[in-house]
This record gives sequence, structure tokens and C-alpha cells, in this order.
Amino acid sequence: MRRIIGSIPVLLLALAFSPMMFAQAARPSANAGPTAGAPDLSGVWLQSGGNVFDLPRDAAPMQPSAKAKFDSERNGHGPNVVISFADNTDPFIKNCDPLGVPRVLLANHPFKIVPAAGEILILYERSHDFREIYMDGREHPKDLDASWWGHSVGRWDGDALVIDTVGFNDRTWLDYQGLPHSDALHVVERYRRTDHDNLQLELTIDDPKAYTKSWTVTRTYRLKPWDIGEDICVQANEKNFEQGIVKPASAPSH
Repeated sequence: MRRIIGSIPVLLLALAFSPMMFAQAARPSANAGPTAGAPDLSGVWLQSGGNVFDLPRDAAPMQPSAKAKFDSERNGHGPNVVISFADNTDPFIKNCDPLGVPRVLLANHPFKIVPAAGEILILYERSHDFREIYMDGREHPKDLDASWWGHSVGRWDGDALVIDTVGFNDRTWLDYQGLPHSDALHVVERYRRTDHDNLQLELTIDDPKAYTKSWTVTRTYRLKPWDIGEDICVQANEKNFEQGIVKPASAPSH
């Protein structure tokens, strides 16, 4: 058996000065706990005003290709209403695809904000999904693979939590009526607790492939005393659709 004991100090020296070690040393510690003195946004939040499924179309200046895609979509409400499962084009209805951002923030679907070490977790009752918001000072990777939820980094701007997300695929809708987006989607969420029971979200959509300019909408959420439940999308098929098992246009009763 070959002896390599003599090369161990050299190996350790090489590791100590490797770019990876430097990169890890430069990154803020993820074990420091939630940011000291940061505003407390923790809790379960539910959109105020009941079911507001859709973003305003007049605020979304679509490119011609995006407008054509939007006009081709069919769902149970919105401008192109259909009733049958066969004619419905909603990817959540048809395939149980993830809702994505910002659609998961709409309608009567509560979410839970959980501060953690070096990050903030957002847990969604709808489809029992979650996001990790990295708060340790890292940037978006340069070689992101497209994904359903994208890659999110966050920072505090005074009393506001600012979440920056990129790296989406183009397979979700922005809302329930079918507003489209491309893989160039860039979402900025700005959450601020206006008082103990109310949370304001300023949502900015930037997608040069789908829209002629960036656009911003505001939503408000109210603190709730319960915990989130388990709301799972089962296999989307016509039988389930008719029985009401798959109903993204409806909401759990709270």
C-alpha cells in the first residue's frame, strides 16, 4: 500500500489557501441567528380583503408575445372563463405544478414567516410549499439553473424586509387569471409591518421579455392566531376537478 503521510502537510496547506476556503471565510456566518435588532415579521399572515386572485391587468404592460399567450389561457375566472377541465389551461389545475411567486401570495392562502439562522423561511399553506430567503449577505449565483421558486436573497432596509428573487423557469402564472412571465422574471418583494396586526407588501415585477416596463402593486396581510395547515394538490384529473378536490380558485375556510 502506498504511504502518503509525507504529503499530508502539503495537502493541508493547499486546502488552507484554496479559493473555496477564502470564499467561505468571506461569507457571513449562517450560525449567527436571526439579525439582531431586525424587525419581527414572524407569524401567520393572510391577505386582507378576502380572495383577491389577480393582479391588475392595467398595471401590467405586456409585450405582444406575452399578450398573445395571456389571451390563449383559460381558467375558471378572469377574461377567458371556461368550466370544463379539458379546456382549462391552468398549470396548477392540470398538473399540480407549483404556484410560484407571486401567485402563491394571492387569494385566501395563509403563509408563515419564520426567522432562522442566516435566513428567513416562508412556509405556504397552499400545496405545503416553502422558500428560503438567504440573509447572510450572499449574492445570486452566476450560473443559476431555472427553477419553480427561483433563488432568493434578502436584506433589511430600515424596517422593511426586501427579498430579491431571480432564476425562475417560465412555467408558472403570475396570478390566477394567467398573467404570463418568462425566464427573465425578476421579483422584488418589500414587506413592512405597518402595525402589530398588519403587513404591507410592495411587489415589483420586472420581466423585459414579457412586459414593456417594470410594474408595482401593493397587497396587505393581517396577522392570524392560528398555524398553517396542510393543503395538498392531489393528482389533477377530471374526476378530482368535478369533485372539487383541485380548486385553486377557491380557498380553505378559516
